[in-house]
Amino acid sequence: MPAPIRTRPYRELLTPSLHRRFTQAAGVSLLLCYLEAIIIGDKSSLIWSWFPLGKAGIRTLLLFLCPLLVFVLRVALLHFGNRSTVSPFQTFRRYLVRKDVFEVLFCYILSAWLFTQVYIWSVPESASLNWIVQGRSWERQRLNERPIYLRSYYLLLALLQTALHFYFDYDEIPRPLNEAEIGSMSEERSNVAVSPVEQLKKQLPNIARQVGVISVCSSFLGPFIYSFTVRKLAWRTSLLWARFFRYDIPHGAELSILPPYHISLIVRSAISGFLLLFLWRVSNLAFTVYVSQEPLKRGQPVSQDSRDPNGVLINGLYSKKSLTFAFWELALISRRYPDRRKLIFRDIDRAGGPTWSQISSACLQKIEGVNVRITAYGQPSAQQQAQSRPQEVQSLPRIGTPLKEGQVLMDPPPPSSRREMVESRIGSFAKSIGNNPPPPSGYGNPISSPKTQQYLEAARNKLLTREQQQAITPAHVQSQFNIYTTRFLQSWFGHPFRQTFARRIESVVFGQPFSELASIVDAVESLTNLTTASIKEDDYGMVAKDIPRILRTFILAYQSLERFTATLPVHWTDVQFSEEERQTEDVLVLLSALRCGLRELVSSFGGFEAEVGIEKKDMRVAKGIAGMGDQ
Repeated sequence: MPAPIRTRPYRELLTPSLHRRFTQAAGVSLLLCYLEAIIIGDKSSLIWSWFPLGKAGIRTLLLFLCPLLVFVLRVALLHFGNRSTVSPFQTFRRYLVRKDVFEVLFCYILSAWLFTQVYIWSVPESASLNWIVQGRSWERQRLNERPIYLRSYYLLLALLQTALHFYFDYDEIPRPLNEAEIGSMSEERSNVAVSPVEQLKKQLPNIARQVGVISVCSSFLGPFIYSFTVRKLAWRTSLLWARFFRYDIPHGAELSILPPYHISLIVRSAISGFLLLFLWRVSNLAFTVYVSQEPLKRGQPVSQDSRDPNGVLINGLYSKKSLTFAFWELALISRRYPDRRKLIFRDIDRAGGPTWSQISSACLQKIEGVNVRITAYGQPSAQQQAQSRPQEVQSLPRIGTPLKEGQVLMDPPPPSSRREMVESRIGSFAKSIGNNPPPPSGYGNPISSPKTQQYLEAARNKLLTREQQQAITPAHVQSQFNIYTTRFLQSWFGHPFRQTFARRIESVVFGQPFSELASIVDAVESLTNLTTASIKEDDYGMVAKDIPRILRTFILAYQSLERFTATLPVHWTDVQFSEEERQTEDVLVLLSALRCGLRELVSSFGGFEAEVGIEKKDMRVAKGIAGMGDQ
């Protein structure tokens, strides 16, 4: 009996493909580093200024360490889908204390420091960026503040780039989906793909323009920020390092009164800052456009290289880390590769069930998750339910004597011991307090007496006008508070606190912490294409029994999403909401995918309801959603 074929994890086949894309993106950054090495280098020699086997090549390799840190960072933090938060402030609060922030900040600071060292080493002596200024023969060495400022300026750029990294979410690998493209699930739509080189050419001018504005502004603001924040600290730290390397600098070397803000240094900081920011931005863009390519290898699905391609694909569909790529590959297989579709239909002897059953279950679970999240929204969690359950009240331990039995209405006998005497006196005192009537209204509280209220009313009318009295009423104060709160939320400062309708509905429908829209659309498209293709390619009839469930799942997901979109209340902070905003872009994409899927299913199986087990009610509802009427 032959040994069973070992099913490799999907990630083992995906990783080499990602390595190739990593290498291609790194090649783009290496080319840019070579160009920047020529720009910042000495140009006294026409040949050696650009010859790659000279100083230009060494500078290129050293500069390449800067984007290499960015690539390592991107590999560790990449994710698919938008961040699912209800407001920008919630995003800020979620990421403020995470280790990802410190990792990104550390990588950009280290990258900026490496660029600084290479730049200072490459510029000519005329730039006056040496660490030490040699005085005359009778003077001691002095610490040069010009490179100190330049290092501080690059540190400022690293902080700015870290903020931009999280604000624009550079770690996201985008999947371009829109309602117009989803309108057809044909092969022609899937073959239209823009190459990474074309994407880079298209976006490079915009990046150059944005980086130019940032570098110019930061070069003019840098001297002020440096003077009022880190100048003394940077000077003392540099002085400590200079003495560590045994430079002959006096202990009490003080800062000069005038900072070294020469126009040449400002221009040099603007140019070098542009080169550093441009290198970071292009490296991030190159990584994004190459990694976001389709999961194919030499024009074939990634899992095709395995001896058990169906098993590898199933492993990816049920894996948390590579499931997005696996669903993407499944959608491509369902559109472009009929041989792989036939292999899926024919693979019926497999542990865990036929390949079609396992793939369809994974897709249906992904689609049913939409309805599960919508149903669970607004319901108390298990912890809240446990807290709301009534708890048994445990009585306090008995500290007195038990109740008397027998003739309780007769006068008790006189106490015969000291303990009984004390208990009798305490009981009499308690009864006297309980039997006393409550004091009359206003007794002990002078403010609540009618006479006092009359005096207060007269003083109020004497000191305050009627308008002033109305202004301090609780209702008016609450109204003014609401007005100022609305104005704040409408302003630029209140934007981070607005919980818009689009953010709230997408965080519920597509899951957290990142949106699963791409995987859900891929699941809908895969089931639709595989089901319609089974008419000619499913030799064993494995798909027919699952068609009613697929149709009902599509209908339920569409109806739940449409109803939830129409009934979800608007949050009070969404002060700029309009009813047109209920139709958000991502929700429309999913509705369009479901509608298109139902249209394909109705067109393919509309005349065979009884044969495949579709109820007439479901077919009628599907036709209504698909806009096919009674056809």
